[in-house]
Amino acid sequence: MSKISLNVNGKKFEGWTGVTVEKSLFQLTGAFGLSATDIFPGNAQKWGLAMGDECTVSIDNQILITGYIEDIPISYDASGHDIQIGGRDKTGDLVDCSFIEKAKEWKNQKIITVIRALCNPFDITVDIDDSVTEKANSKTASHTFKANEGDVVFDLIFKLCKMKGILPVSYGDGKLVLTGTGIETTYDTLELGKNILSGNINQSNRDRFQTYIVRGQGKQQQGFFKTPTVIAQSEGRYLDELINRHRPIVILPEFGGEQKDFQDRAEWECVTRAGNSRSIDYEVQGWTQSNGEVWPLNTLISVKDSFLEIDASLLIASINFVLNNESGTITRLTLVSPRTFELPPPSKNPTKEISTGFDWAALT
Repeated sequence: MSKISLNVNGKKFEGWTGVTVEKSLFQLTGAFGLSATDIFPGNAQKWGLAMGDECTVSIDNQILITGYIEDIPISYDASGHDIQIGGRDKTGDLVDCSFIEKAKEWKNQKIITVIRALCNPFDITVDIDDSVTEKANSKTASHTFKANEGDVVFDLIFKLCKMKGILPVSYGDGKLVLTGTGIETTYDTLELGKNILSGNINQSNRDRFQTYIVRGQGKQQQGFFKTPTVIAQSEGRYLDELINRHRPIVILPEFGGEQKDFQDRAEWECVTRAGNSRSIDYEVQGWTQSNGEVWPLNTLISVKDSFLEIDASLLIASINFVLNNESGTITRLTLVSPRTFELPPPSKNPTKEISTGFDWAALT
């Protein structure tokens, strides 16, 4: 049976009675919660850990979280006394904290340069996946990206990423990784009647629109020396082919750019919302695949589910490792279309591909 370990100050803690460890593409930072019988009630020093301690959480020595202890609730009743240890990945500080300079502007700077400058005060390394190297090294054009005092740091990072279709992810090693949709595949497949314990599909159009319009300031060449000058409006438009009624949304980008930047943002916004609106949850027994490796985030997995009529390769967008009295050790996987976080290729609209049997437009 797999073991989950909390490693703090050179000590390893195991034997937990309850476990939840969550990693997701929908939120930057991974989180953990571990519960046990309090073997030293009223004597915190014997545990050898404290609020704010750096820690790692691992399954069979495979690290899931590198971060800090943030919560230690303790409870008791007539039957016993319990302690819980909770925390998040290091990138949680980016989600919580504010930019504290009065104001700062980056003009004609690489995206990666700005993001690293925002992460440096938190001692968080930023890595670039090969799939987005060109995007991350692109510049903010002739326009200025501005951070104001009080802005949430991760909100600033996400604004930069959205304009280029970049996915900011934390894989559990304490780093921020700029990446795209994963192309690696899992060792195991998911198949009804073999390893799927339960499954359900989530379908909602509440956050989808028919027409996505991204409007901002672009630039054009004018005059004898072709000096770039700002024009009032430039826009990108994209249509969700599964939304058949008038539902427009206008998005004002966080900084200027070329017309292609606005078009890319409109396409990314449409496809990402479409992918998030059709997700599938599965439960499997245990925390690892048959080769002993934990289920990996942002990887492709083959699914054969005759009940939900799925025979496809999908993307693991969220993972939750759980231990409780009812189910024992289980892994909950949330899957989405591999197109969800991609910029679609020119002249090919993937929204009909991100559909189910209840999307009539996709069947016509």
